[in-house]
Amino acid sequence: MDKGLPKGSRTERCGVLVVGCGLAGLAAALQARLEGARVVVLEKTDEARSGGNTRFAGGTLAVPCGSGPRESADYVEDLVAKAGGRCNREVIEVLAANALDDLSWLGAHGARIDPATPIAPYRVNAAHVAPAQFAGMPAFLDALRSSLTGMGGIVAYETQARQLILNGQGRVCGVRAADRTGVVDYLAESTVLTTGGYTANRELLETFVDPNAGAMVLRGAGWLTGDGLLMAREIGAGLTHMDGLASLHVAAVDPENPRYGIPDHAVPYCLCVNLEGRRFHDESTGYVANGKALLRQPAQQAALVFDEVIRQQPRVSKSFATFRRLGFPIAEADSLPELASRLSVPAAQFLRTIEEFNAAVEDGRAPAASPPKATLAYPVKTPPFYAFWPLVPGITSTFGGLMINRDAQVLDANGLALPGLYAAGEVTGGLFCDDYIGGSALANCMVMGRRAGARAAGRSSNSAEIIQSVPEKQGV
Repeated sequence: MDKGLPKGSRTERCGVLVVGCGLAGLAAALQARLEGARVVVLEKTDEARSGGNTRFAGGTLAVPCGSGPRESADYVEDLVAKAGGRCNREVIEVLAANALDDLSWLGAHGARIDPATPIAPYRVNAAHVAPAQFAGMPAFLDALRSSLTGMGGIVAYETQARQLILNGQGRVCGVRAADRTGVVDYLAESTVLTTGGYTANRELLETFVDPNAGAMVLRGAGWLTGDGLLMAREIGAGLTHMDGLASLHVAAVDPENPRYGIPDHAVPYCLCVNLEGRRFHDESTGYVANGKALLRQPAQQAALVFDEVIRQQPRVSKSFATFRRLGFPIAEADSLPELASRLSVPAAQFLRTIEEFNAAVEDGRAPAASPPKATLAYPVKTPPFYAFWPLVPGITSTFGGLMINRDAQVLDANGLALPGLYAAGEVTGGLFCDDYIGGSALANCMVMGRRAGARAAGRSSNSAEIIQSVPEKQGV
């Protein structure tokens, strides 16, 4: 980030400043406005592209299966288990306690959300933005923005936050930003960072993740360069979960359509076969784990194979319908040898893989298969036969980021809150590790975004005290 930026040519003041206009940012801004704060949102892109990764998300929000303590506990345990226990449990507990109420709250602000359905094999439900996967996200964002501006909230587009401003007491009191007119100082009682991750920052990917990580297909917004993370790091914010491939969300996607060509719902039910015609991973562990396993396969290509019976499973049907609606390729054949030919895989090995797997299926499991499949195991034997093909690894989002507590306060490396600074969504780290349950990322944006807005509005001090003694230059 920039060192020693000059003081802005003009100054804007507000109660709560939100940086980023995706779901986390809009949730924060809406709640802060409802609390009575004067709210300004800074968005680095124009209005048509605003929304970060939310704009390109499928639209699933993971919520507890019910409002009781048992359902809440199940939700927490499943999310913690998915992260291998390496996560911020207290934040997950906040999600469990608030996700259902916050889902209704989104509906009150114009979001159209279909009833929740189970996410097998987890004890978690998935609510979906209407009317279909991906299709509803632009209108979803438009509804939330309209609600915010209708209440007097302000969104400043094409305004990139460049540096956090500290007052004489070391409290964050706003952001030094750049728009078409030059440098502008946005001074605020509290600042909320919702700038997204760093999937488009090759330097961060290759430094923290892997020397070759920057070469993966990018699925999300091409302007997520870690702005909030870098700004906060300059003033001493702690980072967490930035290490290796465990810090990335990777999915198997259509190489020509990586943004929307993702059969995520279908993966646990199907068989993923590489170019040698072999299975290589337990598909029931989810589409993220499957995508990372694909990184180690020949030419990093695979096919997701299923039959007519599997196709009729509701979640498989959802992915199938999305590919059909968007015109993405699905291989189809009346026989398995014909399907092998369409996939350009060795027919003998492909047939042996299917036959051996079918023989290993018992009561929805395939413990003797190679590799074993823990659950959602169905024989592939009823024509017609299908495959999502070809699929390659694509990077969707990052799991690493700023350390926060249950109140969305940004912490330094010692675990102490940085006064005046909050964060929510993908810019934060510590919630997911290696993999996550589909829909929990948007749930995190929804719940922690709203919580950040409430805390930022409710805990800010007198603005005159906070924004006094702003230095002419800001450097760390």
